[in-house]
Amino acid sequence: NNYRARHCAPPLVISQRLNQIAQSYAEHLAATSTFEHSGNQLENEPLGENLYMQWITFGRAPGSAREAVKGWYDEISMHNFQRPKFSPKTGHFTQLVWKSSKKLGVGIAYSPDRRGVYVVANYYPAGNIMGSGSFEKNVLPPNC
Repeated sequence: NNYRARHCAPPLVISQRLNQIAQSYAEHLAATSTFEHSGNQLENEPLGENLYMQWITFGRAPGSAREAVKGWYDEISMHNFQRPKFSPKTGHFTQLVWKSSKKLGVGIAYSPDRRGVYVVANYYPAGNIMGSGSFEKNVLPPNC
């Protein structure tokens, strides 16, 4: 929510249902060693989704959720606020700060060999919606 505040987006509220959905999908990714979006829905509407995966090296326990959010936010460096639109290079950032998203759920799971950690964040309503002015209204510049 600190990153969202920088962009005049209201704080996300944790949803237990979204936590369950995200946790279940994180466990699926970890168990199958896959890394692809889920297509999960809530109330027949698609969820926004950010994914993160990190290999654990030298027994180092990563700060996985914090590192995931920082990595997603760091995509800001590639976002063009003068001509805002969806880009695969900035989609994590734009979903993270998407003003119309209200709820959040997070799941974290480790691969069976404990060498990989998977983080799933689900947002409702979903961000990155295409349409006239949607990015201008929902992805505001910092210190707006």
